[in-house]
Order: sequence, then C-alpha cells, then structure tokens
Amino acid sequence: MKITRKHTFDFTIIILIFALTGLTTVYVSSLITDIFVLKKWSLPYILVYIFLIVPVYHLLLLGYAFLFRRFDFFLGYIKKIKSKV
Repeated sequence: MKITRKHTFDFTIIILIFALTGLTTVYVSSLITDIFVLKKWSLPYILVYIFLIVPVYHLLLLGYAFLFRRFDFFLGYIKKIKSKV
C-alpha cells in the first residue's frame, strides 16, 4: 500500500481522536472518583471505573469522532471491540 497524503492525514486525525479521548477520560475519571470519594484501587473504585468510566470513554470517543467526521470508523471499532468481549 502506497502511503499518500490522504492516508497520513486520516491516520493523524484518528490518533488525535484517541489522544483527546484519553485525556478527557482521565480528567472525567478523576472528577467521578472525587465525587464518590473513592480510594484508588479499592473494590468500589474498580467497580465504578468498569461500570461508569469505560462507557464514558466510548461516548467520548464517539463524540470526538463525530466532531472530526470519523464517526463510522469509530462506531465500527467499538462494535468490533464489544463483539470480542
């Protein structure tokens, strides 16, 4: 496959979306754990992380993907991940 400017631009946008989603998730997760006053790596912390923060990550990922017009790509990505779980 020949690497073109379009492929490089698409790849850069996808990496940017993952980076923004990760940064936002870290910020939101610290807010959520502060609201619930959870000690890191305790059982309630892990449960809140699994049941609240993971879905928030997926919503943020789709939100950023929508803003950058890559919604279909990331929707397929999330479906692929959920089918493996």
